[in-house]
Amino acid sequence: MLRTFLRLLAVGLGVLALGFGGGAAGAYLLLDGTSWTDPVPAAPSTAAPAPAPAPARTGRWDLGTCLNNQLKPVKCAAGVWQLVAVVPNPGPKPCTGITSNPDTRYADGLALCLARRT
Repeated sequence: MLRTFLRLLAVGLGVLALGFGGGAAGAYLLLDGTSWTDPVPAAPSTAAPAPAPAPARTGRWDLGTCLNNQLKPVKCAAGVWQLVAVVPNPGPKPCTGITSNPDTRYADGLALCLARRT
């Protein structure tokens, strides 16, 4: 009984080995000469890299935007407010430490930290 079991086990392992060997040989023959087995190094690019795209507008308040006292966008010039930070869920004094003399305005549930443009 044990001898029969060992013989069947040996035959089963032999069949498995032939099956896996045949599969590996077939895969090699299918992939031989392709980029999977013979990778070609990419030619160095001589073209200049494309410039990075401008960031998409993600909301109403974009950093660096110049604003008037009514928080409307204006052309940047000396003396107008410039948005330097937007603080969600503002606590007490949310703009402290961002600039030397920030002005804090609240809009849309956000704290807007403004600095005078020089």
